[in-house]
Amino acid sequence: MTQNKIITTQAIEDVVNKSSADRIPVRDLVDAMQAIGFGLVMMIFAFGIIIPLPPPFPSIIAMPLIIFSLQMIAGYTAPKLPKRFEKITVKRSVVAMLVQKSAPYIRKVEHILRPRLGFVTTPRAERVIGVFALIFSSFIVLPMPLSNFIPGLGILIISFGLLGKDGLVVICGIIVGLMGIAISTTAVLLGVEALYYIKNFFLN
Repeated sequence: MTQNKIITTQAIEDVVNKSSADRIPVRDLVDAMQAIGFGLVMMIFAFGIIIPLPPPFPSIIAMPLIIFSLQMIAGYTAPKLPKRFEKITVKRSVVAMLVQKSAPYIRKVEHILRPRLGFVTTPRAERVIGVFALIFSSFIVLPMPLSNFIPGLGILIISFGLLGKDGLVVICGIIVGLMGIAISTTAVLLGVEALYYIKNFFLN
């Protein structure tokens, strides 16, 4: 495992371990991830979306993703927290739980990631990635059936690709996110029952 990957998995853990307070400023978390770029901050928030949580938590967690997506589109090289959000804090136990649940997956994915299709992860291409991330995160905010998990999974896969400079993984994440939007839209138009009927038809 390269030093870069070790730093990637350790950055957020260091903030949690060094803090003895019950609550951690969101600003400290974002600042710790600035040296790595958007990949880690998107990954942490995406894990918060795909972990089963009751409404409206997925929508609330998706709001920072919208901000960071807009920053990517604007050409920022690292996430920056708007001043109005600097005083927001989160429970240390919640952040620790996200780190604990995400760390095993990160370590597994790190063995798969490798630099390829470099044109997909260039600064200019990241603006395009930001457009897709904005679409997916905005969709998660909407109170629609099946609108959380698959678009959130798409953002998570994209974040892994950004961390590993793996353009193929980024493309896979975009495809997954688009599939999530298509499924959710179909559920609205045809009804959730129609989706289950189609799934059972093909499985049986």
